[in-house]
Amino acid sequence: MSEPLYGHDLLSLLMEKGGACRLEDLRVASIAAHGAEAVYCNCGGDSFDFDGVIAFLGSKGKIRLADGTVSMGMAPACQH
Repeated sequence: MSEPLYGHDLLSLLMEKGGACRLEDLRVASIAAHGAEAVYCNCGGDSFDFDGVIAFLGSKGKIRLADGTVSMGMAPACQH
């Protein structure tokens, strides 16, 4: 069984892209790194698909999404 994917795994992909990129470019990077059926989770055990984890991270201030571009937010990622 593979290690669970967390929201911070997606944040790491975003950081590899310089901290900001088009949402669709991040989606492509996520699929390349984790597969099209990747399931992300949070520390509370909730599970998300790509769009769900984007919405979750946005609601927590960890990313910002504007005009199709996603960028790092001001809230720090959790430490695993």
